[in-house]
Amino acid sequence: MSPPAATNDIFKSLNEAQSRAVRSNADTVAILAGPGSGKTHTLTSRVVYLVDTLGYQPQDVIVATFTVKAAREMTERIGKALGQGREKKIILGTFHSVARRYLAAYGQRIGLNQKFGIADDGDSRGIISRICKRLQLTVDPPMARAWISKKKAKGTEPEPNGKKQAPAKGVHVQELETCYKEYQSHLERSNLLDYDDLLVRCVELLTKHPSCVSNVQAVLIDEYQDTNGVQYELMKLFAQARHRITIVGDPDQSIYGWRSAEIRNLWRLLRDFPGTEEVSLEENYRSSQSILDMSLTVIQQDTKRYKKALRPIHNKGTRPVLRRLKTSAMEADWVVSEIRRAIMMSGEMMTHNDIAILLRSASLSRHIEHALGKAGVAYKMVGGFKFYERMEIKVLLDYLRVVHQPENNDALARIMNVPKRGIGDVTIKALVEEAEKSSTSLFSLLDKHCCGGRQAKTRITKQAEQKISADLLRLLKGIRKRVDEISQGTPFGLIEMIEQLLTQLKFQKFLQDTYADDHEQRWANVQEFMGLAADFIRDLDRIGDDGLPEIEGLQQSKEVDVLPKFLSQIALASDTLKDDETQQNKAMVTISTIHAAKGLEWPIVFVPAAYTGSIPHARAEDNDEERRLLYVAMTRAQALLYLSCPLYGSHGNGEKQELSSFLTPIERYFAKKGPCFDRPVMSEVARILQRSLPSEDSIYKSMPPMSVVEDDLFPEDPEQAIREVRKAGGAVEGGYQESYRAKRPRLYGPAGETAPQEEPWRKDYATTMEQTSSFTVSTLPGFVSAGTAQAALAAAAASAKAKQPAQNAMKTSANKRPPDQRSIMGFVKSAPGQTSTSSNPPTAPVPAHSAMSNMQYLPPKLAARATAYAPPRPAIEPSLSKHRLAATKMARPVLPKREEADFASKQYNCFSSSPTKPPGDENPSAIAQSTLSEENEPPPEPTRPAGSFHNTTCNMPKGLGGGFRRPAGLGRESIAPMDRLRKPFKPLTMNRP
Repeated sequence: MSPPAATNDIFKSLNEAQSRAVRSNADTVAILAGPGSGKTHTLTSRVVYLVDTLGYQPQDVIVATFTVKAAREMTERIGKALGQGREKKIILGTFHSVARRYLAAYGQRIGLNQKFGIADDGDSRGIISRICKRLQLTVDPPMARAWISKKKAKGTEPEPNGKKQAPAKGVHVQELETCYKEYQSHLERSNLLDYDDLLVRCVELLTKHPSCVSNVQAVLIDEYQDTNGVQYELMKLFAQARHRITIVGDPDQSIYGWRSAEIRNLWRLLRDFPGTEEVSLEENYRSSQSILDMSLTVIQQDTKRYKKALRPIHNKGTRPVLRRLKTSAMEADWVVSEIRRAIMMSGEMMTHNDIAILLRSASLSRHIEHALGKAGVAYKMVGGFKFYERMEIKVLLDYLRVVHQPENNDALARIMNVPKRGIGDVTIKALVEEAEKSSTSLFSLLDKHCCGGRQAKTRITKQAEQKISADLLRLLKGIRKRVDEISQGTPFGLIEMIEQLLTQLKFQKFLQDTYADDHEQRWANVQEFMGLAADFIRDLDRIGDDGLPEIEGLQQSKEVDVLPKFLSQIALASDTLKDDETQQNKAMVTISTIHAAKGLEWPIVFVPAAYTGSIPHARAEDNDEERRLLYVAMTRAQALLYLSCPLYGSHGNGEKQELSSFLTPIERYFAKKGPCFDRPVMSEVARILQRSLPSEDSIYKSMPPMSVVEDDLFPEDPEQAIREVRKAGGAVEGGYQESYRAKRPRLYGPAGETAPQEEPWRKDYATTMEQTSSFTVSTLPGFVSAGTAQAALAAAAASAKAKQPAQNAMKTSANKRPPDQRSIMGFVKSAPGQTSTSSNPPTAPVPAHSAMSNMQYLPPKLAARATAYAPPRPAIEPSLSKHRLAATKMARPVLPKREEADFASKQYNCFSSSPTKPPGDENPSAIAQSTLSEENEPPPEPTRPAGSFHNTTCNMPKGLGGGFRRPAGLGRESIAPMDRLRKPFKPLTMNRP
């Protein structure tokens, strides 16, 4: 007998390795499939082969997946291959949905109420929080919730290597166990099961009653690497009759360790089933060779991994990009610029739907969302606000939960004051606490209180009591009564139930009064919810009952009511998003966490924040799982892969980020900036995506003016750019474009700011005052302009070169100075202790040696240097020869007569900060010789009346009196430029007779 034609068609679409896995005759088959290797197609082909070729009954095959979306996709594929609606009979769904079906059918065998409800994550968190508060436990409720979940997920597998838990338990562990016991007790009283209980109680059922799965011929598991301990046990119990198991997975993509997934389950399978046939799917149909090679280089750093290879079917393609940006904000701007450039250069061959931005954690999306919103790019968040978590939908679901299960205290507490009934949150919490302490339900407590059977201890106002009795309890009892009458033939379905709730609650008016801004959108969500309920009823009629197949000798409990099925589907389909119709037709960039992106693919993938602390995460306990997470992110890309790392973090504290330790060893293999989207590159992208590329002319004609066609808006090396900015004297605190402005260097940052651990800041320039040693100093006294100084220097040089005798000739005084008034130069030329003469005969030229007469007051070394290098100077500066003071005659003040002894007692006659000469340093012979030479000199030429009554340097022309000198110790040769600024000011030294 030849196999059916449908089976032959399936094998035509399989490669050699896939065909070997589908045709395997082994009871246990392990298909190790890398990313993009067609594992879903292989698994569905295996199901079709078992049903059509080997003759298994569809109802005797169990297929377990991990998401509702994967289950729906697999059902559609199997239905197309099998035909005749046989896929509806296969027990196919997530682990939790399959377990719920068995518990609904056979749960009474382990004492489970048939009308059990499912507590979602919000219910579990609320229950645990109240327990911790009521029992005054010190444990953190979220941590206790995670601890309880992990405890249930471990299953009954013994500890490896015979390890036993220490008998001594700390206070913390004891409180966790107390919380766990009280939590389970509350769930039992409320007839609720949480998500983990669905698996645990199903394991209990199949362990005690293996006949419930005696009909199962084969079990097939998708995404096997994500199974935890209890799921592994459940898989074995499903197949305990014939041990026919087919698993499909990739150990390199095990990224759910935080959800108790165990990568060692593959080794447990090989240990428990020694005859397992292993088939590796190595051909990758998704990514280019460059992307695949780089991804393998990352994952091969794990030396403990299960060794397997991947072979691409596409060409090499464009090299992946590893971009270094300065800040997280600039990183987001770069992502937006590359998105625009790729879409523009592809001629709209690609749209925003082809682009995904994958993040290690959702908290990193702030800069990305801001940049996309600023640029006007539409985007959607995968795993964002879900349809069933919206307020208006959750209220309706809570009403339906209480109708189905009045013991659900959490659901009843959430709707007690919706719409407003005058009951505050404090009263509601007190009522819930009272009900739990008395081990009764909140519904029963309110019912007895309102009917007068039992007075509640919590105070309830008369107005609130009337509204609870008339509005809430009467509504719920009326609907429950109509539900109970369904068995008597009264038509009252799910749609009618929801309509009655909306009418009696006046729900539309409630939305208008409470949410005036967006009540229309919320009411549209309610209408959409009604549509979902109608679709569920239609699918239920079309597909039929999802009950388990009849097993001889076993009695099943049939679910007659539609409501529990509807609520169970919603509770187990929490990963399904419901987008608005306006969004479904609009191209949008996808922002997703890496975990949520598993199993998906996009032509262009961005992985920002690839630094140590993000990936691997700062709180990660398993770096190998973090590496696998990066591997999953990279293998989502089909044609273009971008990774980026900001130099500084997103918290604004200046902390420098290090490139991910997974990328540092292979950094040199990445491109440093985005590719040039020329014709060959875009043609290869079109070939990988199997799309047609528009002509080059049409691309450039549709290109906006001033468009950026290269990835050159940001520097390739931000560190080098920062060094250049610092060299130019700029600051680096702002954005890159702003950092080129010259700013005053920041010496102190904001409070709590930590400076980057870099070389200390230093300026690469000299200030004006630091360059004083190179200044040109004028020889003229006082402050003069540069032009005047240059003219004086030129005139002095010309006069010195000419050396005309007339320069030293006697000059006749033409001023109006009285005969008894000396000129200022006469005071300058007088030595200490010398008295002035009243006569003013014509003076002779001043000898050159007299200009050096005051060198005796300098230190010997400086005096010798000044004597050796002193150039000859003219008597009067040529530029000042025609200068005259005002002709106004001033009255001479009467000065007291001073004796010669007064001068002799002072060894240093000047007001200066310079120290006095130590006694004994004078040379009497030298002083006498100098005094004698000065007495023999002719008196100076008479001049005009003095403009001041004290000696100054401003009236001393160059060459008369030797000019001015600096105080001792202030020579330029001995003091550095900056040291001169730090010393105290010393005025110029002047001699007074």
